[in-house]
Amino acid sequence: MVGKEGGENVPHVGRKTPKILFIGEFLLAVVLFRYLLNFTSMVSPIEGSWVKVAVNLISIVLSLTLTILTVNSILGIPSARPQSWRVVVRASVILFITNFIYGFLEDMGLISTGIVFRLEYVGFIVILVVIIMFLPSVRKYYTPPLSEMPPLKKWFMYLFNIPLIDAESYKFIYDGQAKDHNR
Repeated sequence: MVGKEGGENVPHVGRKTPKILFIGEFLLAVVLFRYLLNFTSMVSPIEGSWVKVAVNLISIVLSLTLTILTVNSILGIPSARPQSWRVVVRASVILFITNFIYGFLEDMGLISTGIVFRLEYVGFIVILVVIIMFLPSVRKYYTPPLSEMPPLKKWFMYLFNIPLIDAESYKFIYDGQAKDHNR
């Protein structure tokens, strides 16, 4: 379809973001706030074993990396690009895994991370974000223009860099008159 100036007739152009994605953005902002608070509690100890100093410094770098990952996810949510959907889901899974690593390190007494939010709350929030991203209305929002919404299995496979939409589905088929015209 050829749209008017501004793209009003082109599918997916000018469409509204599903309201549930605003909740996802808010939840990721809460996670971001929590990681920013890590910087106030993770101070490299001057005294202590070299293991504790090394783990604490690695935790600071990891918190910075997770903060950047979370910001990237928040910024990508409204873009309606399938790649942004993948970034948000992958980042949420990574945040969930590192959440448990932080819990393990905190239980061993190597780091202190729980100033305001317990690690279980961050894990719960991240799981909610993943659930939101797999809702049908959200997946439809991230489906490429002029294509049908892929099944749930395709979305899972897309997380592992398997194409969401095959190139074959974008092939143009012309009728016999168009073929005769080109000769």
